[in-house]
Amino acid sequence: MNVNFERLAGNKVELHVELSPEEFQKYYEEAFTKILETADVKGFRKGKVPRSIYLSRFGEGKIYQDAIDLALNRTYFEAVDANKLQVLDEPEIDIDFDKLNSDKTLKYKATVLVYPEVELGQYFGIEIEKESTKVSDADMEKQIQLDLRNKSDLELVEEGALEIGNTAVFDFEGFKDGVPFEGGKAENYSLEIGSGQFIPGFEEQMVGMKADEEKYIDVTFPEDYHVEDLKGQPVQFRVKLHEIKKRVAPEFDDEFVKELGIEGVSTVDEYKEYQRKKLEAEKKEASDNKFEYDLLSKIMDQAKVEIPEVLVERRKESMLRQEEQRAQGYGIKFEQLLAYQGMTLDQYKEQITEAARLDVLRELVLNKIIEVENIDLTDEDFENGYQDLAKMYNQDVETMKAQLAKERIAYHFLLEKTVKMLKERAIIK
Repeated sequence: MNVNFERLAGNKVELHVELSPEEFQKYYEEAFTKILETADVKGFRKGKVPRSIYLSRFGEGKIYQDAIDLALNRTYFEAVDANKLQVLDEPEIDIDFDKLNSDKTLKYKATVLVYPEVELGQYFGIEIEKESTKVSDADMEKQIQLDLRNKSDLELVEEGALEIGNTAVFDFEGFKDGVPFEGGKAENYSLEIGSGQFIPGFEEQMVGMKADEEKYIDVTFPEDYHVEDLKGQPVQFRVKLHEIKKRVAPEFDDEFVKELGIEGVSTVDEYKEYQRKKLEAEKKEASDNKFEYDLLSKIMDQAKVEIPEVLVERRKESMLRQEEQRAQGYGIKFEQLLAYQGMTLDQYKEQITEAARLDVLRELVLNKIIEVENIDLTDEDFENGYQDLAKMYNQDVETMKAQLAKERIAYHFLLEKTVKMLKERAIIK
């Protein structure tokens, strides 16, 4: 068998395969033998039909068809393996029937989409600025105020006007060109003024209102609003304010700390020590995550690769399946979950396209680094990987090993090892 290939534009490869008459004859004989095993001709037992009788009755058409199928199914994959190609789709086959008819040579061309070639830029010694993990007094104060807020009560304001920080209980209805629009109406809705939950300008225009007051508010929906018909559109809301409430926080003392129910924490000093350690751990995790993200972003930016859309679509489908499983956990369909967010399935797919593309790019680049650096896993890598998973999922190591066989988790561990190596060899500014 003679094989050669050439790379085409758009991550495609054209394989040229040629089988000599002698090579093709073997497939012809195999196909003919299989046909004769099941041939049904009157006067002969099944499997006992002479070749000459079969050929005189049916000709060679079926034999050639089966022989070509056998040859293609075997030689195509042999050609792919011999040239170490990673194909992404089914090939387009073009057979030279003139050549086959003239001298029994099977010559064909197979065009197929393959994984793209990746040209790496710099990936070792990348300079990255790492965020501080120091917990400031302002960080501590913010956490204290958050806990106080969570334990605070809302008390009715008998007199006075609505202020930033107050909670308004009100009815509203939205109109576009004088016509109510879907999802723009609610009664006895509670909103903390200044929280930024509503359209820009809405909450600010409510400031100064008094209980039982009605008012019309003019706002414009953002250009990126999730409802297509309302993107960038001016609308008017009719608002009636029923109640004004303000938060009354408890005193920050030992009694308050005890009410939080934190194990081993019952005084203000113990609380502060506990929260400082907790915040330090959170800041470290956030800093490490951003460091990894920034590092991989720089490495990906310097790489040159043409990403096949089929890989992006497959990754989107994978992300979609994960979200569908999450919705099942809530006992609802994913489309319903999207509807609660004011989004259609097509809008969701469009929204995740860029994330899917970056995910594919990350994997392609890491795969190339693994290839260039000849990175492999040791027994110690597997053991450390299982220990990390056990800690993450609060399971014992043996349970994780039983649930995730080596061959199933090896690629994940390989990517993790590669990222760890890149981080160790980065330059922290």
